[in-house]
Amino acid sequence: MKIIGVYGFKKSGKTTVVTSIIDGLVKKGYSVSSAKSIHIDDFSLETEGTDTFKHHTSGAERVGLVYPKGKAILYYGQNTEDFLNNFESDYLILEGFREYKCPKILCARDEDDILKDIRGEVFCISGLISNGIHEHKGIPVISYKQIEKIIEIIEKL
Repeated sequence: MKIIGVYGFKKSGKTTVVTSIIDGLVKKGYSVSSAKSIHIDDFSLETEGTDTFKHHTSGAERVGLVYPKGKAILYYGQNTEDFLNNFESDYLILEGFREYKCPKILCARDEDDILKDIRGEVFCISGLISNGIHEHKGIPVISYKQIEKIIEIIEKL
């Protein structure tokens, strides 16, 4: 499984780039999974007092949820690497996961965003900045509207 990360600042175009990559890879016949890192301190899928909350506080390491629109498994006590190893597909596309070491696309609004958060594993820049520039210090800047170019790079990684 190849893991590709997409990270950047709020309102820079991350989700648009992620969904475009997923759509492009699926259209080429690949199986694709995704994971999203949420940075909201009080975010939780569980509410104190619910059955799933009680399952976890009783000691369950994993709690499965089945609901009318889907199914989910909540994992507890796993580090990021172990959690990501639960996915099985040709590609795993990460949104967020800024610190996780893998090939990455930086989504930026402007050049200040690039300067604030460029990392060595960045192979491409995208997001709103792609409306203004096409390259930054040798790194291609590619719009989600040209997703086939990003997919071509991803396939070669």
